[in-house]
Amino acid sequence: MPTEAVTLPFKPESLTTIPSSHLSFKGGNLLPHYDVLIVGSGVGYGLARKTSAKGLKTALVDRDPPGGTCPNRGCIPSKIWITVADKIREAEQLTSIGVEMTLDSVDFCTIRDRTQDWIKGGQAHKRTYIENDDNIDFYEGEVAEFTGMKALRVGTTEITADKVVIASGSRPVIPPVEGLEEAGYLTNRNVFDIERLPGSIIIIGGGYIAVEFAHFFSALGTNVTLIGRNSRLVPKADEDVSEAILKGISRYVDVRTDHEVLSVAMEENLKVVTATDGATGDEVRFAAHEIMVATGRRSNADMLRPEVTGVEVDGRGWIVTDHHLATNVEGIWAMGDAVNRGQFRHTADMHSRILFINAFTEEHRHLDEHAIPNAVFTWPQVGSVGMTEAQVKEAGLHYHHSKMMYKDVSKGYALGEEEGFIKVLVEADTDRILGAHMVGPEAATLIQQIVFVMNAGDGSLEPFRWSQVIHPTLSEVVSWVFLSLHHPEDDPMSELGEHVGANR
Repeated sequence: MPTEAVTLPFKPESLTTIPSSHLSFKGGNLLPHYDVLIVGSGVGYGLARKTSAKGLKTALVDRDPPGGTCPNRGCIPSKIWITVADKIREAEQLTSIGVEMTLDSVDFCTIRDRTQDWIKGGQAHKRTYIENDDNIDFYEGEVAEFTGMKALRVGTTEITADKVVIASGSRPVIPPVEGLEEAGYLTNRNVFDIERLPGSIIIIGGGYIAVEFAHFFSALGTNVTLIGRNSRLVPKADEDVSEAILKGISRYVDVRTDHEVLSVAMEENLKVVTATDGATGDEVRFAAHEIMVATGRRSNADMLRPEVTGVEVDGRGWIVTDHHLATNVEGIWAMGDAVNRGQFRHTADMHSRILFINAFTEEHRHLDEHAIPNAVFTWPQVGSVGMTEAQVKEAGLHYHHSKMMYKDVSKGYALGEEEGFIKVLVEADTDRILGAHMVGPEAATLIQQIVFVMNAGDGSLEPFRWSQVIHPTLSEVVSWVFLSLHHPEDDPMSELGEHVGANR
């Protein structure tokens, strides 16, 4: 039987350089065979560079442009936008320290163009790197699905590999709301393509994506309504953090928690959302020029038909791995958002490092998940790491906690910051830091100090007790909060007297 032609990947010249050891036969047909097959070019792109450097012939597959969600439709474009919103809110708050400023205008075209320059520039850089790397073939823009344990059909081409890594990411959950599809809506996948700011927008959802975009749109003058089904905003956060986000964002956004969206309809040029108020049972209508859906994320793994490989998935479609990121099928690994072990790019980057060691070297390293940091870039900004207080209680741990306001240190007072705070949770018997949560300016940056300590030595608070802290800085609130620890049911017995007041 004659062999069929092979559909070529991104680099046409690559087929002529594949040695016989990188070809396989199936059903009489010649198939490209690789040492490594990586599905997903987000965190998978970095892993492909590592496997290539090790001399392994690598296939990289993605239906979207290279880079994945973070640089193309997620964390980086959104922060380019949100940085503008932060500056607007910061300027507004300068009145508390005696500065009056007026915002003349916002040039959304410049904001949009800077964002697109980043996105397209990053994609071009990655494509150029791939083109110049003889060990990487990039299969871009084609639907892919598994046809066997280590075989994948990409478009019309079937490829095989010795080892497979699934890094297929996640996508927005779209609730089955009557009329939503007909009315149209934005998600993180298309919001960065808008050409002008809507006069008004309804954001359906109450998680971190919802409150971040609520912050952006409201700061730039859009009338924002946020509808969440949970009674709390960002419900996975520590309860004190959720309350602070609600208090802060409600100054600029019409927030409706505990509301269930029932339907969407078009009325003239407006999109009308009907929802049930969970507190009263009443139906409420909201109208806006645009709708954004931010109701959670789901794994992209289902699009690959992982059941063909025998890989285990959980009830929600996330790929199940052990703490080495190996699946239940030998030679198949998974990482990043596809496995739902912390949906953050920095977590996925750590997955890539751990997976490379375990899958492609003689060493083995366990995935440590006790100190996964996260941030919510809303107003106020949030930085967190480790356990919430509810999780500590559920685990039955004996703990001490402490909470300190930014304004309790000199720099916080100088900034006129009245509501920012840090809260820490420490195991009573060992002084091991269990969790920390900050709300206020630079919270995402400041929390990193605690992340480092939680990952060093025994993870105890000792470095904060005995390290000198530059004065006056906001770092003092990070250090001094550990000097006022107390049992949750006791009044705080603080050593702060020698600092607070005397050093202000």
